[in-house]
Amino acid sequence: MTNKEKQVRETIINFLVCELNISREESIASLKELEEYGLVKINSNGEFLLREV
Repeated sequence: MTNKEKQVRETIINFLVCELNISREESIASLKELEEYGLVKINSNGEFLLREV
């Protein structure tokens, strides 16, 4: 995982914690689940991709 990817991932996790008022662990689990279902992707260059359904 590149530094840029880590930075973007951390930003998204912090956003979820603040906006949804959930724990850091819940935020990490939610992001992981979204990635597993292919709804969210973070490229190695730090690009955040969100699939519309």
